[in-house]
Amino acid sequence: MSDLYKLGQSQQGQIEQVGQEIRLDVHLSENPYNNTGSIYGTITDNNGNPVEGALVKIMDNDHNPLYHILTDEDGKYSISDMEPSSEYHFFAVKDGYLLKEESPFAINAGQTLEINSVITPDPNAVLSTVTGHIYDTDANPLENVLITLLKIEGTEQIPVAVTTSNEYGQGVFTNVEIGNYYVRATKQGYETGIIEVQVTEPGSIFNIDATLSPSTVESKGTINGIIKDENGNPVPNAVVILYEVSGDPQNPTLTPMRYTRTDQNGAYLFGEVEQGNYLVKSNKES
Repeated sequence: MSDLYKLGQSQQGQIEQVGQEIRLDVHLSENPYNNTGSIYGTITDNNGNPVEGALVKIMDNDHNPLYHILTDEDGKYSISDMEPSSEYHFFAVKDGYLLKEESPFAINAGQTLEINSVITPDPNAVLSTVTGHIYDTDANPLENVLITLLKIEGTEQIPVAVTTSNEYGQGVFTNVEIGNYYVRATKQGYETGIIEVQVTEPGSIFNIDATLSPSTVESKGTINGIIKDENGNPVPNAVVILYEVSGDPQNPTLTPMRYTRTDQNGAYLFGEVEQGNYLVKSNKES
């Protein structure tokens, strides 16, 4: 049962004489909540203890957020002025607890429902999270960096988790126990980055930033190929000269850098080649 009107109040009147009569009228306004519904309830833990500061969230059938409130010291909450609907979704959660979803419910105009919920402590709440951002020396995020979390046990480094950075250079390790760790970041063409992380508090979040410098060795490339004659046969023991191409593309400058000879299958290989533009020339003496 709900009130049809809001509680009304008259103006103040005073009777000053014996037998005096006064008039006190009250103008009642329609109760706006007659066109809406409301819910209330208590959030408790597994032992029946009220949970203060739990978030109660109401969403529609597409999980769009509509209403929310935090429980008081007695674990109680109340949400009013809810539009009538055939389907609402109820969620309750608090840091250190698992998200709890109750069965969908409907509410009519003027209706009040009691919805209680029991939330369960998260067994992994004591575990921590380590996040990382990996950049190059120009502060650009590096994608596909292999990130390894190693736990320090005495003189040993024990791998406990591996991930790969996304297009934003980000990587995340969850469920990390208390202890000392190294985070190692490796990517071809870059020096390996190593950062020490000390996880000392349960349920903590640690963020690390790492900058990887180009490797003086791995950043160099290779050039290989096959030398063949006009019939498609490999030419063994042919001389192959590597030229660096620079200057005007229409009239480039060719600078000989290195030479080698092909093997019995006509194959050649140049290793540790600096970044740049190259071509090769080949011939064989008679």
